[in-house]
Amino acid sequence: MAVGVLGVEVVCLATDAPGPGLPMLIGHPVAAVVALLLQRFADRRYGRAAGMAGTGVLVVAIVVLAAFWLA
Repeated sequence: MAVGVLGVEVVCLATDAPGPGLPMLIGHPVAAVVALLLQRFADRRYGRAAGMAGTGVLVVAIVVLAAFWLA
């Protein structure tokens, strides 16, 4: 999604149309990095820690959807 949002912003800048804006351009890559780190942690651990990290990945995805796509 981060690459897609960047592509849309480039097209919008070229066509002088309103684009996604700076919060989306920053928020998507940050969320992607956080989700990847949590997933990596979940893949390498067992038990409660892995479950919490996996839940964290879902929370990050839900927050991004709620903040940037459903608002």
